Amino acid sequence: MRHQLTAAVLSLLLASCVGSLPKGVSAHPQGLLPSQDTATTPSGFLELEAIGSWAAAEDQAMAVVRYGLAPKTELYLAQDLHHAIVDPGGPNPSGIGDAWIGMRHRVIDEDASGVAHAFAAEIRIPHGDPDLGISASGLELHLAHIRDGQWGGLGWTSNTDLFLLADQAGRPDPALAGSFTLSGPLLVAAGKRLPFALIAELGGLCHPEEDNMPAWAAVGFRVPIHPSLEIQAAWVKGIGADGPEERWVLNVGRLVGDALNLSAR
Repeated sequence: MRHQLTAAVLSLLLASCVGSLPKGVSAHPQGLLPSQDTATTPSGFLELEAIGSWAAAEDQAMAVVRYGLAPKTELYLAQDLHHAIVDPGGPNPSGIGDAWIGMRHRVIDEDASGVAHAFAAEIRIPHGDPDLGISASGLELHLAHIRDGQWGGLGWTSNTDLFLLADQAGRPDPALAGSFTLSGPLLVAAGKRLPFALIAELGGLCHPEEDNMPAWAAVGFRVPIHPSLEIQAAWVKGIGADGPEERWVLNVGRLVGDALNLSAR
């Protein structure tokens, strides 16, 4: 039972029909790992993501909707559809989790060093009972400075994050986070480019009020099946005593099209 909703959400996007897209436009899911990059959903397009996360003591299924508001700006809504805590000696709470509403804007396509810059702002909207462990106790804010660049034949992304996290009393506690991600190009074998690329990430968060510093490492891959459909998967491992539980993450991204492109009407 605990995997049924997650599997249903992921298979929904896989079953979607695949249509033609303008040249240079492709799906680019963002929700696999904690970091983001500077790419935004094309202007007027709608992108859907289904994300499943499986750990020994926690399962999660999320849906993300992104809309390209302008050529370098997107709005998005991420909703935790099903969050379950698995504890052999506990009540095993589960239900609908929180939502994140955010905007990402790419301010520089390429600076003097060939690096792209973007900023993101997100607000967490709690829905449930924080005592169950599947919801925050109050509104939370996340601000991020994102940088993308090239290193040899690899792409890299760095995130510098400021969080205002709700404590047990609902007050905002500041926390700083950062991550560094490497992504390889699509593999080439026998002169042909294969739809497969590797991803690796290292990151951490410092939360002084809680006196902990959770960190993580992740390795995964991305498979662009079609310009409008991409699958990503990763294994995430916590580092140190405060690190998150080891988990597998699967993300399916589907670029729907420009049916909402009001400027073209």
